[in-house]
Amino acid sequence: MYILIMLVAAAVVVDFILRKVLDIPRSKFWGKYEYESLALERWDKYIMVAFVLFLVLDMIFMVVEPYIVTWWFLGMHILLKSIDEWKYKQEKKEYVTSFVQMGFFLTAFVLLVSGIV
Repeated sequence: MYILIMLVAAAVVVDFILRKVLDIPRSKFWGKYEYESLALERWDKYIMVAFVLFLVLDMIFMVVEPYIVTWWFLGMHILLKSIDEWKYKQEKKEYVTSFVQMGFFLTAFVLLVSGIV
């Protein structure tokens, strides 16, 4: 568990340093992300619907642990946001922080699934 806490703390520190170095303004903590691409926005909605359906089915049939479904959804959401920022908002360089967050996220997911944490 301490490894996961240290990984989250490292992600926050790296995000803060990257934003300072690349001069990226801080985005809102909560709020809806506005996609530039309608196709990516549609995919985000499909992923949300699939997440809710799979979570309900998983609660009934217990196929996998619920945290795996939740981490899958969050990973796909961060990936779509990163691709949109990289493709359509390159001048802001926010995609760099999104891809770094995705790396930390995948590392934490692998640690959780492998049973290390």
